[in-house]
Amino acid sequence: MKFTGIHFLAKSNIKGNKNRTAITVLLCMLVVAITVISCFSATMTGIMQDYKNDYRSTAMYLSPALRPVTEEAIDTIEGLDHVERVVDVASLVRYNSFEIISTSDKDFAEEFETRENSVMIEGLYEGEQKRVIKGKTLDKAPAFSCLVPSIFYPFDKDEDNIEGKDLDYIDGRTLIGETFVVKAIKDDIYFNYWSAPGLDGMCSQGEMRVPSPEFTLTVVGTYPCTYSTFGSYMELMVSQETDRLMSEMIFENAGIDLETSIHGAAEWWNTPSLHNYRIIVDDVSNIGEVYDVVRNDMGYDTTGYSNDLVLDDTTKLMHTLFTKVGLFITLAVLFVSAILLVQSSVNSIRERKGVIGLMKAIGYKNHQIFLSLIYEQLYMSLSAALIGGVISALVVAFVNYRFSHGTFRQLQYVINWNDYFVLLLVAFLIALLVPLVTELLLLNKLVKIEPREAMTTR
Repeated sequence: MKFTGIHFLAKSNIKGNKNRTAITVLLCMLVVAITVISCFSATMTGIMQDYKNDYRSTAMYLSPALRPVTEEAIDTIEGLDHVERVVDVASLVRYNSFEIISTSDKDFAEEFETRENSVMIEGLYEGEQKRVIKGKTLDKAPAFSCLVPSIFYPFDKDEDNIEGKDLDYIDGRTLIGETFVVKAIKDDIYFNYWSAPGLDGMCSQGEMRVPSPEFTLTVVGTYPCTYSTFGSYMELMVSQETDRLMSEMIFENAGIDLETSIHGAAEWWNTPSLHNYRIIVDDVSNIGEVYDVVRNDMGYDTTGYSNDLVLDDTTKLMHTLFTKVGLFITLAVLFVSAILLVQSSVNSIRERKGVIGLMKAIGYKNHQIFLSLIYEQLYMSLSAALIGGVISALVVAFVNYRFSHGTFRQLQYVINWNDYFVLLLVAFLIALLVPLVTELLLLNKLVKIEPREAMTTR
């Protein structure tokens, strides 16, 4: 029997298959579930992994508010289980907003003629290394080098994009090698500092405002910018050394000699026990245990998180939804589809005993009849898979469009098309293999049908 004959027979059988619609719908749902739900699940899992692997996610805040942070205290904390290190984060740069007043990039410079800009400058912690997607890391760059985010947008702080604008992010990779001259907005540097403890043993906090010098920073690399990792679309990263040098320049510009001045801010800067610190824990899940010891047993002012990076509840909920509920739905659809295909194959053989017997009586072989049944199921599966593939592609395209034109937070939910096509291939293979396996399981029933069934079956 030629292929065209088998093809014609399979197409004819499809029209009489009572489960045709149900099989098509279920297999469409299977493809959509595997691609869309699994893609979102993979995206959310990636977000959670990025968050957990980020150096800042396991950082606890430690201040000398209740008592000075002595070297002995630091040694004790670093000796605790799950504590990797305690890092000094004293800075005059952190938490101030700066503006880029000039740049060597001509295209970028034109933006400043009509738009105001604002950037944050963040010094890395000791031992922290920010991954780059292009260029070089800060440990291999000289002082006053910086990293820019992969999506750079210093013109608007509207993180929630309330106005629904299509934000024109700048590709940070195009800025490597350029220089930025930055200065604090309104020429104003504001910072807090701690004074020596009083009679009650607690340190008091002072505040100071000083004029800002200008800083020239050279872009040496681009770091991946997502909502689930530390950094943002308006944040420049500098090394710990650069942060320290910039802070010392601020003191000098304010006329405060760090070697001779008796000003409270100078005393604070020169006294490590009055600095703020971050406690770096080995895993997010162990922060509570370390917090209890440092806060309750040692009596230090600390918080469970440094507030540098705290994942929002919406992201956690979506992760749970797509990884657990989504997996259940996918497996349920797969199970029901397999059951229905088996039922369809069993019914097909039972209802067509007479036809199959007649085909054998006139010379058709078992393998030819088997192929016609296989083709019947494959045709239904392939058509359903194609429809499901189109539906899932439209869903992913729509969602990606919405998220890519939404808020900075929503950008992290954009699905990687490479992941989608891999999962689409998996979905197609499953949709095609399930009917093949079911037919193979029922091959024994087909072989047992005798030609005389054509005479005895009504």
